[in-house]
Amino acid sequence: METNFISIQEASEISQKSIQTIRRAIKSKKVKVRKMKTPQGFNYLVDKKSLCGFYGVQNVNTAKTIDKDDNIADVDFKIATSKSSKKDIISPDEFRNFTKILEKMVSQHSDERQNFIRLVNTLQEKVFVLENQINLLKAPAKKWYQVWK
Repeated sequence: METNFISIQEASEISQKSIQTIRRAIKSKKVKVRKMKTPQGFNYLVDKKSLCGFYGVQNVNTAKTIDKDDNIADVDFKIATSKSSKKDIISPDEFRNFTKILEKMVSQHSDERQNFIRLVNTLQEKVFVLENQINLLKAPAKKWYQVWK
């Protein structure tokens, strides 16, 4: 069963509008949405039909891309089979779509890797600062009255 609700990111890709524009349309109640509760708050799922009706989108691509949670969603590619050779053949358009999705995944992976490395470096710096502060707070070797001895 195909779902009629999509994420804000997917809605922005379909309508060729920015995510912020989609959020403004949600706030002004121009498109129908459903709230999905998460531990961090709420995620909004946009109704495809109301989105297409509001922005006048005719051709809606139903192939899913990568979710926000970095889970790879199912990508529906129809594979045409030739009757004479019984081999699977992918059309050039489907191959281009597949390569675009792979390029997006690779670029997203490299961006996330760089962000992770920055996070690790930041944490290492904070640990170094905390270790220095702990060393400064340690009790001195001599007590204050032993200075004159």
